[in-house]
Amino acid sequence: MKKWLTKPYLIDLLALLAGLLTVTAFAPFEWFLIAIISPAVLLFCWLNVSAKRAFWRGWLFGIGMFGGGVSWVFISIHVYGNTAPPLAFLITLLFIAALSLYPACQGWLLKRLFPQDSTAKLLLAFPASWVLFEWIRTWLFTGFPWLLLGYSQTDSHLQSLAPLFGAFGISFIVTFSSALIVCFIRSFYRKQKQAYTYLLVFIVLHAIPTPLNLVQWTQTKGQPIQVSLVQGNIPQQLKWSQDYIDTTLEKYAKLTQPHWNSQIIVWPEAAIPLPLHAAQSFVDLLDEKAKENGAVFITGLPIKAEDSDQYYNSVLALGQDQGRYDKRYLVPFGEYVPFDKVLRGLINFFDLPMSDFIRGSAKQVEISAANISIGAFICYEIAYSGAMHSLLPQAELLITVSNDAWFGDSLAPEQHLQIAQFRSLQSGRYQLFSTNDGITAIISPQGKVIAQLPQFTSGVLTGEVQAMTGATPWVYVGGKPAVGLMFLLLIIALLISKISNRRRRPDLKSPEA
Repeated sequence: MKKWLTKPYLIDLLALLAGLLTVTAFAPFEWFLIAIISPAVLLFCWLNVSAKRAFWRGWLFGIGMFGGGVSWVFISIHVYGNTAPPLAFLITLLFIAALSLYPACQGWLLKRLFPQDSTAKLLLAFPASWVLFEWIRTWLFTGFPWLLLGYSQTDSHLQSLAPLFGAFGISFIVTFSSALIVCFIRSFYRKQKQAYTYLLVFIVLHAIPTPLNLVQWTQTKGQPIQVSLVQGNIPQQLKWSQDYIDTTLEKYAKLTQPHWNSQIIVWPEAAIPLPLHAAQSFVDLLDEKAKENGAVFITGLPIKAEDSDQYYNSVLALGQDQGRYDKRYLVPFGEYVPFDKVLRGLINFFDLPMSDFIRGSAKQVEISAANISIGAFICYEIAYSGAMHSLLPQAELLITVSNDAWFGDSLAPEQHLQIAQFRSLQSGRYQLFSTNDGITAIISPQGKVIAQLPQFTSGVLTGEVQAMTGATPWVYVGGKPAVGLMFLLLIIALLISKISNRRRRPDLKSPEA
């Protein structure tokens, strides 16, 4: 074993495999204990190494984690972006390599700030810095809030902490647990009492959340209402084709016809593949039909901005209640192209249909349906906790409309649904999760999928939901206190390490004369 540990390249490989294994902690696998084990392995790989080696192993861990977890972007670029496989592979690789810089920089920073592998470094600095780099990843360069460790615990015993601390808080608990495992193993053969202390802390830490599942942070309001979510399963290759538009509209209308008795009917993102002004006559018919049946009809479609030739990616409510929401968090290269004057025209991927959207206003009038205030999200907006927090506690029901056909038969739709489940759990709200080709689902305030439609099928999901009032502790405080606490823990770890180093340092002063 000791000979194996002296081979740096084998430990490098271990870091890569640990990152790859992390993917299984998330949906559709949901082996949530892996979320604790994999960071523990990475922390072992960071012990007794230089800052340069820590950077390298962190980067390898990221290559494994993001290479296995978000490689589905290749499908969007190659299959639907009509980009040649070699170039699509290169773009995907660059994207994964860039994301891998986050754990790489964490490893480098830890070694620079904490040259010695002290207990303070392991138990405080490691989990705190992990959360801080997750936080940075959610906003830097528009952010990519995917595969946060907290999401992996949506269906674990730690799920009860989501309404209290959100994803960042659970990420801290998970990585703190990882550090406890490392401390236990390091101490076991030298200081067994200390090792058992770490084990006891681990057990208590994971026992406390279980009773919290009994706490109901939010309350139902009014009577249950019937909702219908329509899944058209329109092939992505045909979605924006002029020759297929009539077929698309007819298909959605036909699927909806038997369900006008529902109080809320939802079509997914861009279900109407025409701008509002071009589809006005069709939209008016839907509006009239909804009013006749006392229903609220909600659909996604592009809407032209009043003062420019650009468009919003929007959600429109018609019928008994009227409303509109314009998407605020746009997907880079999918919905807008950074440096578009330079990049457009270089490859087909930069000229995708409807890839020139503009952001919606930060302050928008809430959508209302069946006397329920609705918080609306489009596509991966639901991954931004700040987007949801800004609508709470006023929003009594969450609706996410999406078109996950961009990602084909990959891990992305399952991961997307898991994030949506976490948001319902975190806010204590029902959620209608409506997609073009799956996974369409109804989610409970406890983050459980009540009902869902299978992927790659056409159909309508009908069920009941209720408005929810009240607020979870996270709704009151948001994610900023958790981030602030991480900075504080990092400072405390630095102070402890500095004091410990002074005590170890020999007294070099000469005796007084």
